[in-house]
Amino acid sequence: MPSLLPEFARLRPASGRPAPEPVHSVSSARLVAALLPLLISACAPDAWRPDNPYDAFLNAIQTRCGDLQIGNRRIGDDLVNGPDAYFLDVTSRYYHREISAWNYANALSASFGGASDSAGIRCILDVQRTPDPLPPLGVGAY
Repeated sequence: MPSLLPEFARLRPASGRPAPEPVHSVSSARLVAALLPLLISACAPDAWRPDNPYDAFLNAIQTRCGDLQIGNRRIGDDLVNGPDAYFLDVTSRYYHREISAWNYANALSASFGGASDSAGIRCILDVQRTPDPLPPLGVGAY
């Protein structure tokens, strides 16, 4: 493959010979294949499969808390319907009991501003969660 650099840019100063073409030790496809499992495992447990109880939980948040705000973000328009990927991820982790209510409230206030005991966060915490329908991570995976 011919280089797009002008001839003088490929010359080595000491020898005057063209520099070798760069060699890529790892192809892009191999890198993507290696990193894909890490990216998928970092997602919330419901990110790749339907989760009707979690969707119902989000609908209840929208109905009960949609007009309230966390920081300067409206829960309904900006976070649930936006949708805001971080909000959905951390809310899924809270819903599936991977993080505590305290950690959830602090994560929201740190990301969107406002106090961790703001009306918007308190409203979400008051929405009833159903028993977790998803098995713990690692169970049934084999």
